[in-house]
Amino acid sequence: MTAEASGPRYIVKSDVEPRSIRVDEDGNLWGEVPVILVQGPIGSDKDARVWSPQEREFVSAKFTPEVPDDLPGAGMKPDPLKATSVSEFIELMNRYRRWAGSPSYRVMADRVGVRSSSRFCEALKSDRLPTFSLLNAFVVSLEGTSADFQRWAAAWRALDGQTPARPRRLPLPSAEE
Repeated sequence: MTAEASGPRYIVKSDVEPRSIRVDEDGNLWGEVPVILVQGPIGSDKDARVWSPQEREFVSAKFTPEVPDDLPGAGMKPDPLKATSVSEFIELMNRYRRWAGSPSYRVMADRVGVRSSSRFCEALKSDRLPTFSLLNAFVVSLEGTSADFQRWAAAWRALDGQTPARPRRLPLPSAEE
């Protein structure tokens, strides 16, 4: 198919895992992946148009650049496993968002198909651990990988149940002792 060929063209959404994977009798693997219907030259930011299910028409394409990896050994991506408190975890979430290019809350919500962007804003300003589902949407909205989410989930589980910003109570000896 040449670049001038007519008819629908599709591109696979970046960083998605196929679903419903099966093997046919010839040994070929088949799976379902989300695709984007494209009208115009693929890869051209100014002329390409993509199908918008919300608007039910083709709209100008907004190709977002992928977040590049750090240089080997630089290790600038925030590591959630270093959080020892809920407040540190929230600060690492804020740093992770900055590391991913500081997308607006609306862009983050659009990436995961959520109507309200306020939940991301509230979570990053809160003194409480976000819900697990919000954490999942947060990492996905910042184009995190499954390995990234695994680290965030492990850190979340380690902190789940901690109360925010309260001093620890130390048991005091009774007056009789």
